[in-house]
Amino acid sequence: MILFKNCRLIPELTEGFNFEARSLADIWVSDNWVIESIEPAGATNAADVQVVDAEGGTLLPGFFDLHAHLCLTDLDFKELRNRNCEDSCFEMYDFAREYLKQGYTTVRDAGGPFTVTAALKRAAKGGMINIPEIISSGQIVTPTEVGNETFDSLYIVADSPYEVRKACRKQFEAGNDVIKYMVTGAYLNEAGNPGDLITTEDELREAVRIAEMKNSYVMGHAHGAEGIKLAIRCGLRTVEHGSFIDDEAIAMLKDSDKTWLVPTAAIGLACIDDEDGALSADALEKSRKYEKMEKDALNNAYRAGLKLGFGSDIDRKNFCAHPGMEFYARTDWYDFAPLDILLQATKYSAEIAGLDCRKGTIAVGKQAELVIIDGKPDEDIYVMKKMPKFVFYRGELIENA
Repeated sequence: MILFKNCRLIPELTEGFNFEARSLADIWVSDNWVIESIEPAGATNAADVQVVDAEGGTLLPGFFDLHAHLCLTDLDFKELRNRNCEDSCFEMYDFAREYLKQGYTTVRDAGGPFTVTAALKRAAKGGMINIPEIISSGQIVTPTEVGNETFDSLYIVADSPYEVRKACRKQFEAGNDVIKYMVTGAYLNEAGNPGDLITTEDELREAVRIAEMKNSYVMGHAHGAEGIKLAIRCGLRTVEHGSFIDDEAIAMLKDSDKTWLVPTAAIGLACIDDEDGALSADALEKSRKYEKMEKDALNNAYRAGLKLGFGSDIDRKNFCAHPGMEFYARTDWYDFAPLDILLQATKYSAEIAGLDCRKGTIAVGKQAELVIIDGKPDEDIYVMKKMPKFVFYRGELIENA
């Protein structure tokens, strides 16, 4: 048994605790890492129980990043083209461990080279490594398009429904969980236009059909409004980025129970504030050109009351240098409120990923994926800039000094 003492809880992220009775709580965790009970603070220490004293710090469920790229070391993407499988494996493992140290216990990888994420999943399942639970998309399925060479090691090119069908099947054959599909152009693809629709409806529907045959889904890269609306009509699970979403697309998402929007604030902030000059001139120009348009569009989506997922699209260098970057980027880049940001990072993303039965909130019977923060992030999101005091995941307790 493990006892987490004197924990400050957030009502919106907690189930089954009487907040009127006591302001702090004790959380008992079983030997198989499941929350056994949530009780008012005041438990006495037992000799055979491991005790972690939160000392009034805020206890949160483990975080989700629904748009990660474990292969991205920095914003200079040219190096990706020459990296071999062996080096990629070690570097992606290292990034996954950094995610865990920062409190992320579930990472949906939105595209990577070779079959590394699937291999990392197998190693974690076998107990060889301890990393966040990975939802793996493998290589990204994309139509032939200008700028594809920027990320050619991450892409599998497919034109026509037949080629899309085969490309999707290859991703599932390799052990991946979901399909990532390029619906529109991209900021970071050299000379690509992020607003352009680059696929056809029959191609996209074929990807959805193959995914549904595997009881899975498609996550769709889509910046432009027409691409977003096509993704919704075709039944994609998530629209990634959504940078130029319009009122019609927002209304379609509000009426849909199949498709959700996953904004990615950290990458926008990182591109504008690129300290090392690693970003290409083309990508930097587009980031500056569309900055206001993206911010206005995503703030409109947020104010409309959409349930948003939590994704970052960030590279390892920025992730390590700026802990909590996606949390405060959603206030600095967008205008989201602190409590809503926490809900997006936990409860909402668990629901979007279909994992809310075992993750996303502090509740008896759910997995004990726990993060202790020094401060009150529901009131001041900038406390997330500090590393968590403790992270508990699959029996490992990480203490960040």
